[in-house]
Amino acid sequence: MTRFVKKVLALTLICAGFVQAVSAVEVDEPELQSTGSLGDSIEFENYGGPYAVIETAEAITGIGTALGLEVAQSLETPVTVQPGAKYSLIHAVDISTQEKLDADILLLNENAQVDHIKNLRRIIAGYLSAAYGYDMQDAETIAVFVTLYNAVYRGQMNVFEERYKPTVIQHLDEQKVGLCTNWEDWPGNTQIVIPLSDLTSDLSVVDTSVISDENVIEALRNDTNKGVEVREELTEIKEREVVSATERAQEAQKQATAERQAGNTEAAKQASAEATAQQQMADRKTTETRTERQQIEQDKAELAAIDTTQYVTGLFGANSGNGLYRLLTLNGATGAIVKKSPVTQIHRTAVYVVSNITLDNGDGTSTTYDDLYMAVCGIDDGHSAVRLCLIDAEGLEMQLQSSEILADTTDLVQYGDFYYVIIREGEKYFVGMYDKYLALKARSTIEVKPTSPINITGGGLLVTAPNGKPCMLSANDLSAIW
Repeated sequence: MTRFVKKVLALTLICAGFVQAVSAVEVDEPELQSTGSLGDSIEFENYGGPYAVIETAEAITGIGTALGLEVAQSLETPVTVQPGAKYSLIHAVDISTQEKLDADILLLNENAQVDHIKNLRRIIAGYLSAAYGYDMQDAETIAVFVTLYNAVYRGQMNVFEERYKPTVIQHLDEQKVGLCTNWEDWPGNTQIVIPLSDLTSDLSVVDTSVISDENVIEALRNDTNKGVEVREELTEIKEREVVSATERAQEAQKQATAERQAGNTEAAKQASAEATAQQQMADRKTTETRTERQQIEQDKAELAAIDTTQYVTGLFGANSGNGLYRLLTLNGATGAIVKKSPVTQIHRTAVYVVSNITLDNGDGTSTTYDDLYMAVCGIDDGHSAVRLCLIDAEGLEMQLQSSEILADTTDLVQYGDFYYVIIREGEKYFVGMYDKYLALKARSTIEVKPTSPINITGGGLLVTAPNGKPCMLSANDLSAIW
């Protein structure tokens, strides 16, 4: 367990439960921002609650996969895929010139529904895997940098004009090019540019040097974790690009020699030029990776030296007046904000720490969390819904939400190993019992009022029936006692 998580637990235990710890801290977030910020880091403002309709990670990735499969049919042919759909892709290439870069342009049209940077990256990763054969791990790494690159250069048309071919520029709109950091501005207002360097490569189709230039790296380094993990992942990809480019240079040089011996002067000249270009790429990538490795090690040392023992986490007003909250981690010594949770719809009913949970990531992998926060989150507005949620203690991001929708006035009460809330089924309400994985283990057979408190007593759970009369439920299976 990290020192950071230990400190969060210490805070909750000292205050005899996280509910009491956070209820004493009711400061509006704007006041806190004046005492510290994340500097020039790229911080995406994602939708801040659970969903009314839950889509799987596989389905979201499939959006990009469908776009990529169409482009893969002819990589050297310009094409627009699914024009007018929620998500369109312009494959803007011109093989008649090597001056400047080709690009793919992902359009988030007015009816696009993606509202979280994780899901946008899933779409991009699905596209890269289907179009260019990247394995999913590499595609996911590149997708992170693509979004950061487009956020850093949002609206900077002069930068794109300097780097990209006319066939790319003709499709770009200064008001839309790049990626806004606020998800609410994405639909109809986004052109994500993916720089392409070598359509014939089995590894280096996307120009990894462009999407990780000094401005993008600086934005990552200004984040609290300095983006060390994803930077290492991209550096590993670049190191493989060095090997690939070196091998291609050697093969091209052999071909040049063979063509020269056969008297094919023009073919020898072309092969020699290819050898030179590949070797130059290998040399450039070697220099990049050497510099990046040194910088990453320096950043790791700086992170290791940070005193996290003063970090504390609490609930703060996410939006004044709406009664909803978000978790913030602060430096307890200075008040500087270390981490802001993207979940902005936490109800103040209760927040509990649950420990040692392994969750499926939805892509065939799983993650084990030392600690997560369980809370009631969301609003009943069609896009969102009130659900029971798990938020990881370190990243403060939502990792799981209940399948069932809850009453928006529900209590959240823990008794033993289980958690009790009021769930909504149409126009009826029942008490639900959940385990720490948000699996519904039991549901009351009798209805209750949506505003009923859930009282823990020696005889069971005391709740209120729709007619206002008290009822006692068994804490074991929620059967009616009287």
